[in-house]
Amino acid sequence: MTDRAVDRDTDVNVAQAASAFGSLADENRIGILLALWQSGPLSFAELQSAAGFSDSGHFNYHLDELLDRFVEKTDGQYRLRTPGTSALDVVFDERFGESPPDVDIDVEADCPSCDTQLHASYSDGRVVIGCPDCPVLVNIGYFPPRGRLERDPAEFFAAYSKQTWRDFTLAREGICPHCGGRTETTVEVDPDWHLRYPAVSVCQSCQVTIGTTIGVRLLADPAVVAFLHDHGEHADDRPFWEFNCCIDDSDAVLQSEEPLRVTVPITLDEETLRVTVDERTNVLETERVTRRS
Repeated sequence: MTDRAVDRDTDVNVAQAASAFGSLADENRIGILLALWQSGPLSFAELQSAAGFSDSGHFNYHLDELLDRFVEKTDGQYRLRTPGTSALDVVFDERFGESPPDVDIDVEADCPSCDTQLHASYSDGRVVIGCPDCPVLVNIGYFPPRGRLERDPAEFFAAYSKQTWRDFTLAREGICPHCGGRTETTVEVDPDWHLRYPAVSVCQSCQVTIGTTIGVRLLADPAVVAFLHDHGEHADDRPFWEFNCCIDDSDAVLQSEEPLRVTVPITLDEETLRVTVDERTNVLETERVTRRS
């Protein structure tokens, strides 16, 4: 393979990336990183001992491969750099050991298209929540395997929900939950999928795309938080997919296209909160309406 830079906004240099990963392709070097994570900062002799090397020349060779990228030396002490800590995050993620048990369960929510009870599954870090009878996919995401190892299925999906809807909120607020880059969020009209007016966030750095209902992006909005509270609810009380407004926008109303205005109703008990947003999902107006018998 020839050296080349990927032609995209992030300017990822394939050769540099391969070299960095190559620096980690040795158990001795992983051992050095682990020693620094557990006990650093350390002197040369202390690190050699902590990493289990008997030969200083052999140790020095592997340490040199990590210096400047993953390890730094300051005042005679070696310590992890941020990329070194990130590399260990992958190691601790359990992806290289035995995979945690898969999960396949029905969830307390119905398909927004055909009303079939939705199904949730987890396998090898991948979460899929969708309809078993039609093509509707409510959510596809990732959760670290160790997060599954430490929880039963109900606890696992509760934790996944809490992290995921907050990721959606970050993306709406301009922060990519994957790389920290800048995201731009827009409301689409007549997209080619089951949602009518999805909120779509695109990271300008890593290009990750997050598409959801407008409703799930509003769970942290003060008016929505207050509305839920007044009805004895909180967004973390149950998985977000059990709130109808978070998975179904069939009752959303397009108020205008120029400028774009969409009203999303959130109903609990006998009361509805109507939230009107613009093309960037900024809340413009809220109104509470009580259903009359």
